[in-house]
Amino acid sequence: MPDQNAGKTVEEILRGKVGSIKDAGLEPGSPTWRDILHLPWEEVEERARRDEPGFRTIQKLLKRRRFDK
Repeated sequence: MPDQNAGKTVEEILRGKVGSIKDAGLEPGSPTWRDILHLPWEEVEERARRDEPGFRTIQKLLKRRRFDK
C-alpha cells in the first residue's frame, strides 16, 4: 500500500489534519511545527529513523487517520 503522505511537505499534510495536532506535546529539543513546514515527508521519515528529537512523534501524528479532518 503506497504511503498517503509520499511526495508531500509537512505543510501539505497538515492541511488535511485537525488544527489541534499542533498542540501535541513534543519532547525537549524537538523542532517547532513552523520549523519543519517545508520538509518533505520522506525527510521526516528519515529523521525519525535516525531518532532525531521529536521526529518519531511528528511522524506518528502525521500518519494517524484519527487526526484527519
